[in-house]
Amino acid sequence: MPVLKKPELLSPAGSAESVKAAVNNGCDAIYIGGQKFSARQYADNFDIDEFERICDYCHLRDVNVYATVNTIYKDGELKELFDFVKRLYEIGVDALIVQDLGVANAIRSTYPDLKLHASTQLTANSVKDVLALEKIGFSKVVLSRELNLKEINEIVENCGCEIETFIHGALCVSYSGQCIMSSMLGGRSGNRGRCAQTCRLPYSLHNSYSKIKEGHLLSPKDIETVTILPELIEAGISSLKIEGRMKSPEYVAGVTSIYRKYIDMYFENPDSYNVDENDIKILLQLFNRGGFTEGYYKNFSGSDMMSPERPKSWGVKLGHIDSYDKKSGRTTIRTREPLAAGDGIEIWTRSEPHVGSGINKASKAGEVINVKINGDVNVNDVVYKTHDKALEDLLKQSYQKDIRTKNVYGSFSAYAGNEMKFSLWDNEGNKVSVSGGNVQQAQNQPLSADKIKKQLLKTGGTAFRAVEVEFFGDENIYIPMAELNQIRRDAVDELEKAILKRTKRKTISSIKPLRENAQFKYDKKLNVLVSDILQFRAAIASDGINIIYIELFNDFEENFKKIVDECHEAGIKLYAAIPRIYRKYSADIYEKFIDELKESEIDGFLVRSIGQFHEFKSTGKEIATDFNMNVFNSYDVEFWNDMEADIICVSAELNLNEINDMANEHCEMIGYGHVPLMTTHQCPVGAYAGNKRNGMYCELKDAEKNFYLKDRKGEKFPLLTDCSQCVCTILNGKPLFLLKFFDEILASPTGFMRLMFTTEDAAETKRIINAYAECIADWIDIKPSVKKLISEMTEKGSTKGHYFRGIE
Repeated sequence: MPVLKKPELLSPAGSAESVKAAVNNGCDAIYIGGQKFSARQYADNFDIDEFERICDYCHLRDVNVYATVNTIYKDGELKELFDFVKRLYEIGVDALIVQDLGVANAIRSTYPDLKLHASTQLTANSVKDVLALEKIGFSKVVLSRELNLKEINEIVENCGCEIETFIHGALCVSYSGQCIMSSMLGGRSGNRGRCAQTCRLPYSLHNSYSKIKEGHLLSPKDIETVTILPELIEAGISSLKIEGRMKSPEYVAGVTSIYRKYIDMYFENPDSYNVDENDIKILLQLFNRGGFTEGYYKNFSGSDMMSPERPKSWGVKLGHIDSYDKKSGRTTIRTREPLAAGDGIEIWTRSEPHVGSGINKASKAGEVINVKINGDVNVNDVVYKTHDKALEDLLKQSYQKDIRTKNVYGSFSAYAGNEMKFSLWDNEGNKVSVSGGNVQQAQNQPLSADKIKKQLLKTGGTAFRAVEVEFFGDENIYIPMAELNQIRRDAVDELEKAILKRTKRKTISSIKPLRENAQFKYDKKLNVLVSDILQFRAAIASDGINIIYIELFNDFEENFKKIVDECHEAGIKLYAAIPRIYRKYSADIYEKFIDELKESEIDGFLVRSIGQFHEFKSTGKEIATDFNMNVFNSYDVEFWNDMEADIICVSAELNLNEINDMANEHCEMIGYGHVPLMTTHQCPVGAYAGNKRNGMYCELKDAEKNFYLKDRKGEKFPLLTDCSQCVCTILNGKPLFLLKFFDEILASPTGFMRLMFTTEDAAETKRIINAYAECIADWIDIKPSVKKLISEMTEKGSTKGHYFRGIE
C-alpha cells in the first residue's frame, strides 16, 4: 500500500469565536466568508479588517485561511467584488473558493499566484469534470456530495489537483449548484448564498389518485463519517471538510476536535482504529436530524438517508413519558441518560409544537425524574435531551484561551559589558534577532544560565511555544528581569512580523469589470427542448424552429438516425441533450449511444457541465451550454465565448435588466417551460412509494407513473424521474410563460429563445411552439389564437419567472 499523506482537516467559521474554536481544536485550515459574496449570507461573516486579523491569527498558528467567494455575481456587483478580491489577495488569504467560472478566470489572470478552489456548487461529478476545472486553473476541486468512494478514488488517481469532500454536517437534497427552488419560490437564491431552505419545509407526495406520504420529504439527515474515516483517507482525499458556517462555536469546537482525534488515531496506528460510542453521542448531541448517515460514500440513496419527521436538530434520546397528570402538569420521565442542572429536554408530542423544559436537578441514567410541563403530553411519548450544559461549557472552555501555538527555538548571548542578543526562529525559515541593554558584571548574586533560559521560555499568551533556548555568555553576569522580559517580548513581536510579512502580497491593480453596449435583437431564433417522442413529433411539424434539443430517451436511441434525417429534411438542427448528471455509472448506461452520436450527422450537443463541454467540443460539432451552468454576468459570457461555445444559455435567475447588462447575440434565454427546480438523488417516488431504503433503483423503476409533490400552500411540483440513472428532477408546477409580455421580453441582446417541454402532451407542445413562433415573427399584431392561449394560461396559472422581479 502506498504511503498516505495525512489529509487536511478543514473547519467552518462563521464568527470570530468559531475561528478560535476551530483553530484551538485542531483544524489545519478554516473557510470563512465576507459580508458579501459568500454562499452563507446568513452567517455572521467578516469585513475586510476582521478578515485580516483572522488571517494573521491563523497564519501565526500554521492554519490556512480559505475565503469563500463562492456565489454567482451580477454585473453591477463585479467592481465591489473585484475590489474585495484585491484586498483578500493583499492580506494573504491562502485560497479562494469560487463557483463563478468567468470570475474565476479573471482572478486567475490577474493573480496567478492566488490558489483557486472549485466550489461544490460547480457540480463536479467525474474525472472529466475535474480535469476540465484543473485545466482552467483550479488547484483543488470540491466534489459533489453524491459521489461514492469508488468514483472518488478514480478521480484522485486520474487527476493532478487536490480533491476535497464533505465529511460531516448538513446534506443538501439537491446536487449543489443545481437548485433554484428557494429562488423560484421565494426570490432567495441558494446560488447566491441566500437559500431559504424550502427543501426543509413539509410536503406531501401524491400520484394521480391518492396521497402517499407527508412530512419533511426533502430533508436529509446529516452526514457523519468518523465510522468510515479510514476508507476516506485511503481513497486519497486531500481535504476533509466539515459543514457548518452557520453553526455555533461549540459545534465547530466539538466536531473539529473529534475528527482531529480520529485522523491522528488512524495515522498513529491504522490497525487499532476504533470509534468510541461516546464520541458519536457527542456528535449527535451537537446536531442531528434523527441520527446520522454516512452520506453517499457507500450508499446510493434511499429513505434511510432522510428525516421526514423533523428538519431541526433532535438531540439525544433521553427516555419516555412514564406518567402525566394533565391537570397539574406533573410529568414523570424514565431516563436512560444522565441529566444535569441547566440541561434542556423536549417531548415529542403527537401534535406540534412539541413542548420542552429546563432541568434544575441532576439525575443518573435509569432514574425516574419529575418535571412540570403543560401540553399535549401522553404516556410513552419520546423525550430527547436537546441541550447538554456540561458539554457546552466544556467546549466553550476549549476556545476561550488560545492553546494552539507554534514551536519556536532561540539562542541568547550575554557577555559582560556587551549588548545582550536574542535570536528566535521557527521551522519554516523565519528567524529574527534583537538586541537589548548592556550585560552587567554581577556584584552579589549572578543570574544563572538556567534562570535566564527559564525566563526566555515564558512565551505563554503568545502564538509561540518556546521549545528550547541555547545560552552563550559569561557566568558571573546580572541582567534586570524587566530587561530580560522585554527582549523576549521584542523577539516574539519581531518573529510575528516576519512570519506575517511572508503571508502578505504586494498590491496589484484590481480587475476591471467589462462593459459592452450590446444591441437588442428582436428577431430571436427559436430553440425547443423535448423530452419524449410525441413532443418531438409535435416540434418537427411546427414552423419557425432553429434547433431541437432532444433528451436521451429510449425512442431517440432506437431511432436516432431517422430522427436526425427528419430534422435536416425540415431545415432544423438537432442537438442531443446530455444528462444533467453524468457520472461514472452513467457511462454504463449511455456511453455506447453517445459514442454513436459523436460519429453521427447530428449537429451538436446541449451540455450541462464543464467536463461535458470539453468532451463534446472535441467532436467538432456545435455546443450549447445549459442554464444550469449559471451564466450570470459578462465575464461568464466572455469565458464561454473564449471557449467557443456556440450558444450560451443564461441563468433562469436573472431579470431583464441584468440580462441586458451581460448578454450578447450568442446567448439564449428560457421562454417557456416547467423550469427544473432541483435535481436530486433522493427521488421522493423511490424513497416513499417505491420502498427504496438504500441502494439504486426502487420497486417502481420504469413503471408508468404520474407523481408530484404538494406544499403547504397547495402548490404542485411534478416529479420527472430518470429511472435509468435513478435521479429525479423536481419541476416548478407553474410553467414559465411570457407571451403576455413578449414585447418587453424580446427587447434584449440575446440571439435565441428556448422553449422547454417536459410534462406537456403533443397538442400542448405544438400549440405553444406555434404561438411563440408567430409572436417572434410579428410581436405587434397578436393573432386571436395567441390571445386565447394567453387567456387560458393566465386562468390556469403560469409564472413570469424572474424576468421582472429578479432575486436577492
